[in-house]
Amino acid sequence: MIINFRRMALLVIICSAMTGCASKDYVYCHDLSYSESMYMYLKKDPDYQKQLELMDVYFKEAESSGKKVAPGAYAHYALLKSKVGNNAESVKYLEMEKETFPDSAFYMNQLLNDAKNKQQVKTNTSQTVNPNKAASKQVSKGE
Repeated sequence: MIINFRRMALLVIICSAMTGCASKDYVYCHDLSYSESMYMYLKKDPDYQKQLELMDVYFKEAESSGKKVAPGAYAHYALLKSKVGNNAESVKYLEMEKETFPDSAFYMNQLLNDAKNKQQVKTNTSQTVNPNKAASKQVSKGE
């Protein structure tokens, strides 16, 4: 009876040690360029182009390794695209985030609505003529 207990304890210890040393195969890509880009953004570094380049490296690394991008990576890229004034690309990457990570759909829908409203306001603003300029032209013509 004592011998069986010792054998069982030894077997448990060996199994625990072997599974503890097993390597983990990560599902998501762990390239440092994403972390560096996020760090730069949080430190309010105004070099958005450099951050976009780091994210491009991250996406290429994820594709070449065959692993998924981390949750939030597409959304972060969309944020950077909007900072450089590329709202169409921003919307595209927010859609990709929503599609890749369905759990984020509620938040991504809010961001998409904001981005689309911002695009619409920008379009409407560029189409309208400044009323002050129009009035000043009429006054100068009348004189």
